[in-house]
Amino acid sequence: MRQLKKSMAIALTALLSWAWATDIVAQTFEYPESPEGFNAIAVKYQGNRPTISDFATAYLNDSKDQEFFSTVHSEWLRYQQKKPLKGKASIIVDTKNGYMRYEVRNPEENDTTIMEMCFWNCADGKHKMVCANTVWRMDGDYGSAEYTGARFFLYDNATKKMRWLLPEDIGALYDGDGLSVFFLPRKGKDIKVSAAGAGNRWDEVLEWDGYQFSSKEEP
Repeated sequence: MRQLKKSMAIALTALLSWAWATDIVAQTFEYPESPEGFNAIAVKYQGNRPTISDFATAYLNDSKDQEFFSTVHSEWLRYQQKKPLKGKASIIVDTKNGYMRYEVRNPEENDTTIMEMCFWNCADGKHKMVCANTVWRMDGDYGSAEYTGARFFLYDNATKKMRWLLPEDIGALYDGDGLSVFFLPRKGKDIKVSAAGAGNRWDEVLEWDGYQFSSKEEP
């Protein structure tokens, strides 16, 4: 019995130490400012909190003047109105896991473009991290265009707005000497990265810690 009480005391001490350390981080962590000239995006929603559909609507409304996102925006409206999508386009919305995916295939040109979004609840209970990511695959390899890549936003629960954050400011920049491609999690919290360099390609992971990301090699 004495040994059991001792073990319980040790476990309780460890738990309190963890809680104390977590609280200290929550009180001291500050997100960086947005790049100059960026206007925060209002996120409209009904209910207690926004869903991935609300974040997607806000992002696509803000991005619809760009050629690629104009197409995605149009298809998103059709999806919301329960109308058939055009061509080889498809949309998946996983509200439970906070994930959406737009995909369009062009068999004639052997290419596929994917735009996906997800979000993470921040450990401070005051923010959410939102990411919109676009991947273009052509002839079995990844391509780069002005619309490809990942864009990160910090959503403030109090203001109901999200503002742009640079990937390098939150540990989410993986910069090899070739094209590195992100894949957002539909389940789980970490971003998978197909990294490239010196003519090779390998897998990495950007691990979410409740506030930002850190890179680790996938086992």
